[in-house]
Amino acid sequence: MADPATQIAHLNKAVEFAHYLAKGAERFIDAVNARDAILVRIDDGEEVDEDLEAALARAQEAVGEFAQGLRSDIYEFKKRADRIGTVDAQAAAPAAPAPSPTPVGPAVPSEQAAAPSSAQPGSLAEVPDYLPAAQRGAGLVTYWLWYGKECVSTVRMPPGTGAVDVRNEAAKGAVIFCDRARGETPIEHTTKIMHSTVKVYDDRPAQETMRRDLPFEFRGLFPNELPFLELTFRSAEPESLADVHVRDIALGLQNVALAEGLEVSFRSREGAQRLVHIESEEREAIGRVELALKAYLAERGAELVSEFGVGYVRLDPNQAEAEAESEAERPKG
Repeated sequence: MADPATQIAHLNKAVEFAHYLAKGAERFIDAVNARDAILVRIDDGEEVDEDLEAALARAQEAVGEFAQGLRSDIYEFKKRADRIGTVDAQAAAPAAPAPSPTPVGPAVPSEQAAAPSSAQPGSLAEVPDYLPAAQRGAGLVTYWLWYGKECVSTVRMPPGTGAVDVRNEAAKGAVIFCDRARGETPIEHTTKIMHSTVKVYDDRPAQETMRRDLPFEFRGLFPNELPFLELTFRSAEPESLADVHVRDIALGLQNVALAEGLEVSFRSREGAQRLVHIESEEREAIGRVELALKAYLAERGAELVSEFGVGYVRLDPNQAEAEAESEAERPKG
């Protein structure tokens, strides 16, 4: 006779996968309804343009994907249901009552345990299954995949990516990130990923803050970001003259940058302060302009409050001065 405790454990596991099966069926039904809605529009005589054809193709693809997922869910459920066997009611009576059928996932593996406090269910924007490719933006954001209260994976992808694409990308790492120490298999981890709720967390502001604390050589550019330099300066003149002094210096800084073919932008800061911003693909030119701007500020008696930059070639002032003297002494013609 099978051990009642073992049978109950198999029963609970089957209930968990029945929950996965139900969610898979719901997703399949939603995909079929979405496809049928497009077909109804076509049958009603709506003009079939490229956008409608693309929408129908995506809907047909979704139906196929969710049908395949549903078949997998059925197989996984049957496999665990077959392990239950016949439970002896008398033998099982002394055992503790079975826990709630609500599935409780294993603890998040250590590789995925670094979710910030803001990345909790309900505090993030939920991502729909499909989004038009035209909505995808530049750069990368972090997508969190939640199964109940468990974060089963995180993925970095472009903003505007649909949840189906996010799940498919996350599932590629199931073999690595499944919690084998707690008995989770890659198939079980993949099943949770494919039935997860996808939410997006834009962590670029946090990354920008952390980047400012790094030494210059360790700072990295974000995707599609140009190398840039920022200098903040203020006037040492009395308050009555400081504003005019700052505007005059700003004009001079603009001329200094134009000598290297670069343009500058200015932002006002607290008091008689200005932030100078330069960005360009010319990495070495930014490095040369940095030295020229600092020299001009010192010449005009302005105080350099702060400086920050990423991705350009920073020059050694002594080396740059030596190269300038060598160029001046070189015979002309």
